[in-house]
Amino acid sequence: MSPRLSIETLYVSHGPAVLRRARQLLGDEAEAQEVLHDVFTSLIQDPGQFAGMSSAMTFLYRMTTNAALGRLRRRRTHARLLAANYAGREEPTAPNTETLVELRAWLASLPEELAQVAVYYHMDELTQEELAGVLGCSRQWVGKLLQQLQQLQRRRHGK
Repeated sequence: MSPRLSIETLYVSHGPAVLRRARQLLGDEAEAQEVLHDVFTSLIQDPGQFAGMSSAMTFLYRMTTNAALGRLRRRRTHARLLAANYAGREEPTAPNTETLVELRAWLASLPEELAQVAVYYHMDELTQEELAGVLGCSRQWVGKLLQQLQQLQRRRHGK
């Protein structure tokens, strides 16, 4: 089977799950669609990046998570640049932020590995063993990352 056909098959079979994952993390349909296209465009450009070390769905979930987290980081950088450019100017007041918006901003501020752990552990409810498999590290390392994440959460909430 040609690589193109395999990617087309992956798109048909796993595209909806990739889109759901992106939508869940980003909360924006248009951006989720862009992530879907980015993930599969990347596979078309470099089909060898999937080495078969995990299932196709695990690989696509990881690619999608990384792409969505990257977009969240770019949003944060964009907002920071806008704030710097409009410092001292009167801006319209933003509506009250909801918990989900705050969570997305917090995820964007975390180092990539901690953001992945937060999403996989808290949103996807993966076990530490499953998380180790997805991240390609030891369960002990996952435990340390979860401790770091918990410390950051405490600091964030002033506890």
